[in-house]
Amino acid sequence: MASEYDAEQLWRHNTIEEKMNIASQQLDVELAVIDPMGDVRYKTDGLSEAVLSLLRNRRQALLQKREKSFPGITLRNLYIKSQSLGWLVVEVDSADLTPAEKDFLDQLVHHLNFLLWHEQEIRREQRSHREQFLYDLLYHNFETSDEMIKLGKLWNMNLERPHHVLVIDFDNPLPAGQEKCILDELEHEWGRFLAARFAQPVTMQLRDQLVVLLADSGQKLRCQGALSKTIRLMMSQVRERSPHLPAFSVGIGRLYSLASDFCRSLQEARQAVSLGRFRQPENGLTCYEELGVLKLLSHIRTEELDDFVQETLGPLMEYDEENNTGYLDTLEAYFQENESLPQASERLFIHVNTLRNRLKKIQEILGVELGRASDRVRFYVACQAIRIIKRTKY
Repeated sequence: MASEYDAEQLWRHNTIEEKMNIASQQLDVELAVIDPMGDVRYKTDGLSEAVLSLLRNRRQALLQKREKSFPGITLRNLYIKSQSLGWLVVEVDSADLTPAEKDFLDQLVHHLNFLLWHEQEIRREQRSHREQFLYDLLYHNFETSDEMIKLGKLWNMNLERPHHVLVIDFDNPLPAGQEKCILDELEHEWGRFLAARFAQPVTMQLRDQLVVLLADSGQKLRCQGALSKTIRLMMSQVRERSPHLPAFSVGIGRLYSLASDFCRSLQEARQAVSLGRFRQPENGLTCYEELGVLKLLSHIRTEELDDFVQETLGPLMEYDEENNTGYLDTLEAYFQENESLPQASERLFIHVNTLRNRLKKIQEILGVELGRASDRVRFYVACQAIRIIKRTKY
């Protein structure tokens, strides 16, 4: 490193990039700025790939401020009024810095704190206006679609195209006081993967949920097809990159052509993520189109559902309790696997012939024939009602 430093040069330049390059030249060291989510915002050209790889691979240690996990690197916290703005990364061990070099870095940190805070305030103001527009769009607070289409262009949204609406919701209550921080990270991680696959995806935090708008690609992606597969893949990628995030589920509303119908798709996506938990309590993906009879059952009082279940499956439940059998679980698994004997037997870890024998016994106990459509539908609905009752009680 050089022996003399001219901190006055930092005042002669206005941007973060310029100040970083001046500091890098004077200190003869490579630098980077990491944002609060652990991503590189700025870096000098010579920053080694080894440092970048270390920062990526130990992202969780960075977020938890375990600085000892980064040997050979100096990390300086960037913040204003206890609000984290990220870190300054210096590609040299802190023990190798002289007092003069540390003082120069202190001054650089001072400059970066102000510029990052200023950037953040501008983004916050822009976000506030953007969220008000999205709120009006999603709750149909406008007189004409033409009005929203014109406003949408100001936010780089083509509202003349059909849009998918997704709702991403945490499956359990978040730790008190950490809700905003966790939701911010969820939005950040989803934004990263959505931007890599969709043109101008839109995300918005609403009622402790993350709402996503995706313009249809024109390929007629349906929930059960390519879109569903893509979203499921991204769910896995988000969990892999941020394994500490609490469990979350995704609901997808139907695709609508008109901006005036986006509010309807939002409500459908919310219903999908909520009712989807009757099938999979955590980490589920549900399309509104797939809910079937659950949409109807969710509007019936629990007491009425319980009466229906007792009338329909009562004898089977009593038999299980008296004989310590699991015929009700067998019947539920049979319907969950769309009446596929091979898949249901695999779910139950039994042989297909064993499953056939159990189904025969179930028909004897209930006095029905599952081959008859009327009986099959009645017991399928009863099994769906059990899911709602169980989740309502617990």
